[in-house]
Amino acid sequence: MAPTGKPHCDTLDLVRALAAGAVCISHLRNLMFVDYHASAGIGLAGKAFYFVSNYGHTAVIVFFLLSGYFVGGSVVRQAEAGTWSWQRYLTERLSRLWVVMIPALLLTLFWDRLGIGLAGQGAAFYLGTEGTLDQQSNVALHLGQATFACNLVFLQTLTCNTYGSNGPLWSLANEFWYYLWFPACYLLLRYARGFGAIAAGVFALVTMAMFPSLLGGFGLWLLGVVLVLLDRRYPARARTGLPWFSIASGALFILALVVSRWFLWSNDWVVGLPCFIFLRCVLWENVRLSPRFLSRAAVNFSGFSYSLYLTHFSFILFVAAVGFGRRIQFDARGALICAGMLVLCYAYAYVVYLLFERNTKWLQRTIQQWRPLRIKTNIAAPHR
Repeated sequence: MAPTGKPHCDTLDLVRALAAGAVCISHLRNLMFVDYHASAGIGLAGKAFYFVSNYGHTAVIVFFLLSGYFVGGSVVRQAEAGTWSWQRYLTERLSRLWVVMIPALLLTLFWDRLGIGLAGQGAAFYLGTEGTLDQQSNVALHLGQATFACNLVFLQTLTCNTYGSNGPLWSLANEFWYYLWFPACYLLLRYARGFGAIAAGVFALVTMAMFPSLLGGFGLWLLGVVLVLLDRRYPARARTGLPWFSIASGALFILALVVSRWFLWSNDWVVGLPCFIFLRCVLWENVRLSPRFLSRAAVNFSGFSYSLYLTHFSFILFVAAVGFGRRIQFDARGALICAGMLVLCYAYAYVVYLLFERNTKWLQRTIQQWRPLRIKTNIAAPHR
């Protein structure tokens, strides 16, 4: 995520880390364990696990809001400072996405090919016939070069399937197009002149018409930008006493999560709006984590959340198919397996982070220092 130009908020790191964990736990439950209605003699702890472990899609909504806040905020600040450059912006955004995405695609190919070759009785996982809602396609059909290239240019779910078994790749197509649409529209509205601004705006509108399925998520992403605008108009107040507004809005957010889980009103905005209110209160009340070890943990786990998001699914599917051959019950043994798998997923993702994601800034500096890509700020004067 891009820096905000203000003191670092470790509370947002905690939200991001928890969201990434929710995605991983959701897929772990759905891939490795039988559905709730098929659970035999499940106790209260098991019921609680099934209830809280199905927030994967909801967590992506939180990612959209945070992305709008950080990435959209960087666009607003650069435009206002007169330092905007499409070249620099695209370099930063594409390098940020690809530095983990390319290794993740190759790792998906590795785990899927190995799993298909070794699965035996677990082949149903790769054929999409095991019964889990998270994997219902024939993985082998989506491991070709054309699908790889299609995912690489962020057209998955739009003109092709996600690559191999890596279903979480769907949200990267959303993110990429939101990264293009917002600055194109914002700069056009702000400056209202220049061929480049008009062409970018037209391109954004045309692709919005071509990909209408992305527009709902774009609205949620724009809520993150609204957080930036509210930050500027109503700066954070001094921290005094308990953050009552954050506590109250947090309770409202949790209530929305419960409502969405019960399917009383299953809609992304049911969670998105309370999350927006909660994040706004956190930013306005300048909430920070205490004690210090919690802050460090939030920052560290948030730091490799992108690697965790892109690498866990194919790895879990491989273990489920090859190691177990079928989904298992969530009993005492299942709980231990779940905990062990969660540790393995985080350890695996952290290695990917050390090898790739940690080098994002270095990669961006290297690209920007390459002579043909030296940044020249090119922005029109504001239209008056």
